[in-house]
Amino acid sequence: MSLKLKDSGSMITIRWIPRYDGMERFLHWAHTAAFFPLVITGMVLFIPFLAPLAQGEAGQLIRLIHRIAAVFFIAVPILYALFRPRRLLNTLRDLRFSRYDIEWVKAAVPYYLLGKHRDMPPQGRFNTGEKLNVIVLVTGTIVFSITGLVMWFGKGIVPPELFRAMVIIHDLAMIATVNMFIIHFYLAVAHPLMWQSLVSMRFGMISESYAREHHSAWYYGEERARKLYEERKKAAASEAGGHGG
Repeated sequence: MSLKLKDSGSMITIRWIPRYDGMERFLHWAHTAAFFPLVITGMVLFIPFLAPLAQGEAGQLIRLIHRIAAVFFIAVPILYALFRPRRLLNTLRDLRFSRYDIEWVKAAVPYYLLGKHRDMPPQGRFNTGEKLNVIVLVTGTIVFSITGLVMWFGKGIVPPELFRAMVIIHDLAMIATVNMFIIHFYLAVAHPLMWQSLVSMRFGMISESYAREHHSAWYYGEERARKLYEERKKAAASEAGGHGG
């Protein structure tokens, strides 16, 4: 795609690279759409001062909405596995951790929160933060499913101690996933360096320059990305040593 600069004859050409297919984007937004009513109704049931809203017919309606949203929330990853099994396997391979993930975590706070623009370790199609987000979300979905089914169908059947334990674990999983979602939302929507994450989930593509900077192991291949990164580190160290001398 080429863009013409206003009041200038110059042209900028942007090369777009596919990152997500249509099914992945649809299921992502479907999962998000199910997550919001789950959180809202869950908060009403969880927060003490909102307890009056969970009484009577209003409370029954809130519980019904919560359970319907839960069914859709659980169904989305199942549909992904059924309709895109090969893509799912590729995604699982892309989610493997490497030695550079520790370096990414160390560099993330200065880079994303303090505005210190520096070379980040090579990342694949998913960076370390996105991998952690998937792990928390998938783990939360599994925990929600198990504990939620016990809470839905097991009241009066399972031992009271087990039921109370399921409620506590369910609430803890909610706290973890909501906090991870807030971080994910900030980085994907509000952070100035990461705006193409939202673009990729809307249109399925990211720019070539963004892929080189944020997903170099995916763009170049792991070996070349590693060599380029190590060369930049050596050059930066030499430059720092020269200034120090």
